[in-house]
Amino acid sequence: MTITAENVSGLVVGEGCFYCESSADLKYKLGWRIRPAFCVEMRVDDREVLEAVQYHLGCGRIYDLDFGRYKSYENRNWMPHAKFRVTALPELRSNVVPFFERHPLFGRKADAFRLFSSLVSHLSSGHHRTEEGLEIAKRLASQLSQHNSRGKGN
Repeated sequence: MTITAENVSGLVVGEGCFYCESSADLKYKLGWRIRPAFCVEMRVDDREVLEAVQYHLGCGRIYDLDFGRYKSYENRNWMPHAKFRVTALPELRSNVVPFFERHPLFGRKADAFRLFSSLVSHLSSGHHRTEEGLEIAKRLASQLSQHNSRGKGN
């Protein structure tokens, strides 16, 4: 399957997600965990497309989604899904962000990417290890979460 970098960007506009998990966690020095991630989820019979995305980005992992709750969906013609996901900060910084800077997104996904990119840059710099820097990171994570909320007109 031949998929161009531009095809990947177009796919991500429709099917991709730049998001961040942000929550209290006492294992961290300042008591808060911020974990950005990028993913694309598709039906398992489109796994080859996810493999092409992984090839272009040069990182990440593909895995099958096999949640027990989906078993009841079989009689509704639900298909199993696979997910490509990148969570490692060095891969987000070195692979994902530069890829989408070279192959820009558009629409609301471009706005989500700008927030995501700022957050990845901030975390990569280590500024989040101070109280003030952590507050900036939390604010960026919150803005990204609000932007991604369905039904919001942001």
